[in-house]
Amino acid sequence: MKPGKSFLLDTADSYDEFFEDSCLIGLVTSVKSYKFCLRLNKLLNFDFRLNTDIEILLNKKNRNYYFPVYESNVKHSFTKHYLYSNRNDGEILLPEFKHIDFIWLIKGQVGAGDEFGQMLSLVKSIQDVQLATEIDYMYLEHKEHLIF
Repeated sequence: MKPGKSFLLDTADSYDEFFEDSCLIGLVTSVKSYKFCLRLNKLLNFDFRLNTDIEILLNKKNRNYYFPVYESNVKHSFTKHYLYSNRNDGEILLPEFKHIDFIWLIKGQVGAGDEFGQMLSLVKSIQDVQLATEIDYMYLEHKEHLIF
């Protein structure tokens, strides 16, 4: 390769593959992440646990910021749930959604519309949840921040 010549890696296909058969939910709540996971576990019979192997590392302003990711697997299914904290020490994982506290990624079979709607309604019923809304990943400006 000649000096000064560079190539640009096209990552669009890998983003589409990562988000294939998935759903994103934006959540606004004043509850700390571990308490929010406990509430989700109790209400929806999930098993959200902190997974430090997939936490998101962003380097901004010559400093590392770690965004915790909680994971829950659905028994007898290929479906997995990931709950990302969108804030850490004043930095935001997805700046285009700066008012969102958590991003909930559901990978796999999300379920029928009614089942998903019921789950979303239950999440909205949790005390201190101000907003729970579906997000289309195509509107994410920083998709790469969610890929582990």
